[in-house]
Amino acid sequence: MSSLLHSRKFWLAVFGVAQSLVLHFVPGFPSEVWQSIDALVIAVIAGIALEDSALKLSGREPQA
Repeated sequence: MSSLLHSRKFWLAVFGVAQSLVLHFVPGFPSEVWQSIDALVIAVIAGIALEDSALKLSGREPQA
């Protein structure tokens, strides 16, 4: 559980879900904007996952 709380991917996912929920219910807020933010968060999480896997393949441990 401790490693989950220190994970950059976890906190980005929490941010993505929270902003999606909040902005979804804001009247008049364009859905394209919060969906674009979601796509950006997904891309950052994927980049971090690729970085972590490259570090593991090289024999080093990824940082939390």
